[in-house]
Amino acid sequence: MEMYVRLSETSRSLGLLWLIGCSTGFRVSDLIGLKVFEVFSGSLRVVEGKTGKMRHMRFPESVREAVNVQIEHVGLRGEEYLFYGRERGKPITRQYAYRVFKAVGEEMGLTGLGTHSMRKTYAYNVLLASKNFEHVKESLNHAYLSTTFLYLIDGLTALLPKAGKLGIPPSIVEGWEIRNTVVNGDNDGY
Repeated sequence: MEMYVRLSETSRSLGLLWLIGCSTGFRVSDLIGLKVFEVFSGSLRVVEGKTGKMRHMRFPESVREAVNVQIEHVGLRGEEYLFYGRERGKPITRQYAYRVFKAVGEEMGLTGLGTHSMRKTYAYNVLLASKNFEHVKESLNHAYLSTTFLYLIDGLTALLPKAGKLGIPPSIVEGWEIRNTVVNGDNDGY
């Protein structure tokens, strides 16, 4: 939630992008071109650009409220982009979102943060809630469970204490709290 607040201070549009990305697990490339009419109902139906697969997701109530506040506050109309830059007629770019996410993350002490961190944060939170890797796989629309394992391992290793920092290897550190955490790492290869 802190990342959402900090991003919203920089750009309401980018704050909303972060909130929706972390709540749905959609890739940034599938989100940035969304128009108001596509999210007004409180759900999202997207053919993923990377896989060509259809995904449907209903927004949590808090996300629906944030979307409606953004639409009303800015006065956005149906055909306008939800995530716009300086000009309302053009969507933000993936590169711009990445640069801002990275800069705000560094200000907060989070290294390696980028646009794909939204999807990894979503995956991590699905795993915590379901404790089921197959559910995470389905939620991300991965074809293979092995891809999901690699994906989660990449994000989770960023949360482990660094070797030597505590004088012991991370593999035997017990009791570390990682709930409600932003997962760093912007490797978009999965």
